[in-house]
Amino acid sequence: MKRKILLWLCPILILFLGVGLYAVLLFNRLGGSINVILRENYDSVLAGQQMKETAERMDSGLSFALAGEEKRGRDLFEQNFPLFQKSLKKELGNITLPGEGEVADKIKEAEDRYQALARTFWGTSDPDTRREMYFSQLLPLFTEIKNNAQEVIRLNQDNMVEADHRAKSLSADSTRAMVVLLAFGVALAISLGYGLQRAILGPIQTLTRVSKELGQGKLDQVVPVASNDELGQLADAFNKLAARLRVYRQATTDQILQARHMTEITFSAFPDSILAFSLDGKINFTNPAAVKLLQKLNGNHELPLAIQEEVGKVLKGAPDSVPTSFEKAIPVRIDEHEAFLLPRVIGMRDEPGNLFGAALVLQDVTRFRLLDEVKTNLVSTVSHELKTPLTSIRMGLHLLLEERIGPLNPKQLELLVAAREDSERLLRMINDLLDLAHLESGQTRQQFEVISPRTLIEEALPNLRSLTEAHDSRLVADVAPDLPDVTVDPRQINHVFSNFVSNAARFSKPGEEVLLSAKKVGKAVRFSVSDHGPGISIDFQPRVFERFFRIPGTEDSNGVGLGLAIAKQIVVSHGGSIGLHSAPGAGSEFYFDLPSGGKSNEGTIR
Repeated sequence: MKRKILLWLCPILILFLGVGLYAVLLFNRLGGSINVILRENYDSVLAGQQMKETAERMDSGLSFALAGEEKRGRDLFEQNFPLFQKSLKKELGNITLPGEGEVADKIKEAEDRYQALARTFWGTSDPDTRREMYFSQLLPLFTEIKNNAQEVIRLNQDNMVEADHRAKSLSADSTRAMVVLLAFGVALAISLGYGLQRAILGPIQTLTRVSKELGQGKLDQVVPVASNDELGQLADAFNKLAARLRVYRQATTDQILQARHMTEITFSAFPDSILAFSLDGKINFTNPAAVKLLQKLNGNHELPLAIQEEVGKVLKGAPDSVPTSFEKAIPVRIDEHEAFLLPRVIGMRDEPGNLFGAALVLQDVTRFRLLDEVKTNLVSTVSHELKTPLTSIRMGLHLLLEERIGPLNPKQLELLVAAREDSERLLRMINDLLDLAHLESGQTRQQFEVISPRTLIEEALPNLRSLTEAHDSRLVADVAPDLPDVTVDPRQINHVFSNFVSNAARFSKPGEEVLLSAKKVGKAVRFSVSDHGPGISIDFQPRVFERFFRIPGTEDSNGVGLGLAIAKQIVVSHGGSIGLHSAPGAGSEFYFDLPSGGKSNEGTIR
């Protein structure tokens, strides 16, 4: 079989070899013509054009000087003189045509005289003398230089046109030869293909037809074995393969049915609703809990629109949606009662990572959400009730310290001052708890407005600088140019700035710089505060935004560990994200990203 195929293909191989050698020769000749145009003539044309342009600018510089624009004219002249020299040097090193060298030498000679006269021109301050020198000597020399540069361009352009004509003629001759060879090759290929089809392709076509039917699931196909050559051996191997596939399909079908049965039993035991979606958004699987849920959703057997949108995003390639808080819970009506479902959408991918569907888990978090609301309300109520007696205690302490009802001895004064500081610290803690409870419950009124990052930082700078000055630090603000506007509640964002800056100043050494900056990161605007303090260990960084968390070793500082938690709630309520970059001994950078929106703003604050 191999010998038969080789004999049939030898004439075509010989033809391909001849055409290939001719094509190599043709490309070599065409490449030489193109090289002449591009490497030699085109460089000279560019040099001539540059000489014309720079000579005109130098002449314009002299004209500006005659018009009274001395500095402007001298700057223009001095800027273009080196460019002219560079172009002239390039042309002198690329002489390729008869007569081109003489023209280039004339340009060189005229330019030398032009520069000598120009130096005399710039050294003369009398306007009349300058004007006489320009019109009688410099202008004619400029015209001569310009004409000679144009002559260089003309010589090379003419040669380029001639080379182009030669290349076109060669291309036309080659095209005719290639057409003849192509026609001959087509006729030869048709005749050889017809003979090869009769000898070889007949059995292969039969095997192809049977293979397609096999691919469609018709495993009872048999290929007739008509010879003992390679095609006969292939047909016999194909028949054995089909027999093995029939056995394997039966075994695999039993395993798939068993696995599907086990999967259905396993998912049936889950109390949460589980649904599987195909790429087109259709539901392929539901466990019993999901079936009951769909029946109870107002009787329409459809998922809420918000859940459908989350599933659609993941099916379009978005990251998995795995919420970690109850804020993402979606309210629904089940049996005429309000309930909250927390959707988790996970993309289903094959081994290479191609998405083929998505799994949706709906967890009923109604009870947990109610417990969370009760906790938040309890904290808010207790904090509010503590605030009233604490105010009376603070008022009594202030009256005692003012000694309006009698003098105090040193020991009494010391105890009262300590009590006042503890009461103030307790009041700050209660205020932070109230703020945090209001933010978590969504009771805080937010007055959003579209504002530029530059304006937002400028309005906050006076209060922020007082915080750093209290710790003998310096605040520097830096806003990148061309930042888009953001939609924020300035009062709440200023609270985040104050928390970041006060922390940075407290942990900075006297005289060190605290940097407040704004820049664009992707589609968001990032606000950050950087310091040169001791930094934060990687072990504590995941917990710095937790409530009541304080880094070990800083317990003696003011605060109870609620400031960063409040800042996180504020940023999240604005649709942003918060984080930090830090390393021990390398300082810290606290930042938060806000979605951009509105017109752009340019400027930098220093």
